[in-house]
Amino acid sequence: RGWKEGKRVAVKVQYPGVSDSIESDLSNLTMLVKATGLAPPGLFLENVIRVGREELKVECDYRREVENQKRFRSLISSDAGLVADRFRVPEVIEDLCTDKILVTEYVHGGTIDKVVDLDASERNRIGRAILRLTMLELFVWRFMQTDPNWGNFLYDVRTRTTYLIDFGAAREYDEEFVRGYLNIVVANANKDEETLMKESVRMGFLTGEENGVMMEAHKMSGFCLGEPFQSYEPYDFKASRITSRISEHG
Repeated sequence: RGWKEGKRVAVKVQYPGVSDSIESDLSNLTMLVKATGLAPPGLFLENVIRVGREELKVECDYRREVENQKRFRSLISSDAGLVADRFRVPEVIEDLCTDKILVTEYVHGGTIDKVVDLDASERNRIGRAILRLTMLELFVWRFMQTDPNWGNFLYDVRTRTTYLIDFGAAREYDEEFVRGYLNIVVANANKDEETLMKESVRMGFLTGEENGVMMEAHKMSGFCLGEPFQSYEPYDFKASRITSRISEHG
């Protein structure tokens, strides 16, 4: 935290050398996993490491994160529904940002999971807004914050405002990808195994060479994920245990 012209700011500083250590750290991790046999059968470790390497390098690019945050701030402030639900992105103090330092407006709030202690109407309002935000990101804007952990949503109980932070993992998707992903969502909702597997291979989520255990886990976790989209009726996320059930399928 700090101050600029009387305004309180949040300062994010990249740990020295972290971007340079990605290659060596991932190489060591690969050797360790292979030597100990920790990877589950059927996991294509090289692909996992490759994607991890790409994502980590992107998250170390603070100039890119500045542009991502400015773009999200514009998108959210332009949506009347999200504005009404008091969703905000802090302003970037661009003249203080560098390749290794990110400075933004300082906002108050605790991690979003703390709303569990609020009344049901407020929890439902926040939940609906987050789900709507997710659908907008993926299917309308085609620009998504792909690391939506609790710490990236800050809730200010005094103003009932939800702040979105940390856009290092935000990425853009082309129309073909979004169309294919929507096909997978529909296939999951309809429990259409043939379409699910066909689209998953076509889009690169599967190679088609996975063993039976991996294919079954992919199918069953997908079918769980499709449950909220099976009807227009309200879905009880708590009673469904959807998160833990997906985890059970690996």
